[in-house]
Formats: sequence, C-alpha cells, structure tokens
Amino acid sequence: MKIINRAQLRGKPLDKMCRRARTAPNQYANDNRIFCYGMIDLMYDEPCEECQQCKAFVRNAEPLQRS
Repeated sequence: MKIINRAQLRGKPLDKMCRRARTAPNQYANDNRIFCYGMIDLMYDEPCEECQQCKAFVRNAEPLQRS
C-alpha cells in the first residue's frame, strides 16, 4: 500500500509553516494517508485559518470510501 503524503492531500507543495507542523499517520484502520495537526494561532488558541481550510488538516480527515 502506497503512503499518501500531505503534499498530495493538499494538492500543492508544503510551505514553510507546513513543514514545522506535527503529523498524524493512520487516522483510520488500514489508512495510508498522513495528515497534519496544523499550527496553533496563540492569540485564539485555535489552528491557523490556513490550516483549517487545508485538505491535509487532521480535522478534515474523512474515512476512505471502499468500493
């Protein structure tokens, strides 16, 4: 099973902020995707807006559709 990295999930290369974020592999059983926890905006104690809209952000993870 091939690993799907964050750049593939995002659809564009990782930027400087993305490279510093912690990753979360295997969110679901038999899942080969790598998601990210994002960078925290310390003023609001929430992930940055960029991260919340990213397809590689862990809160945006959805189970794989089985055919």
